[in-house]
Amino acid sequence: MNKKILFCDLDGVLADFDGAIRKYHPNLDLYPEDERGDLVDEVCEANPTIFHDLEPLPDAITAIKLLVNHFDVYFLSTPMWNVPESFTGKRLWIEKHFGHLATKKLILTHRKDLNHGAYLIDDRLKNGAGEFTGVHIHFGTSKFPNWSSVLKHLLS
Repeated sequence: MNKKILFCDLDGVLADFDGAIRKYHPNLDLYPEDERGDLVDEVCEANPTIFHDLEPLPDAITAIKLLVNHFDVYFLSTPMWNVPESFTGKRLWIEKHFGHLATKKLILTHRKDLNHGAYLIDDRLKNGAGEFTGVHIHFGTSKFPNWSSVLKHLLS
């Protein structure tokens, strides 16, 4: 049986990236989106290993470990071009949390729409996520606010 391909973003979907940034800028959400991006860049450039030790989001690890039984799961993430350590950090993060399930399953790209699969779980529309040709499960929205809602949708 061929399993459908499911891509899963890391930051904001599996890993609590915003929580790590808020340690440096507690009022991050008060800034307009364009200024917020600049602040995030500054924090990451000043702390290039920030991606190594992000906390998992609630139920994220358990959900992926369940989904690998039903789907061919790949981790699809966009590293920060100006933070080369983000490439390595993402690789180390999935290995730490998923072990052998993550082996050769990480795809780093700035064009998620160039990957072909049935599903993409992503919290943003940027970097091609909004143009993904499969089903985009927009994590963190009212329809998919958490992993419980994502699992219910994918496993029904």
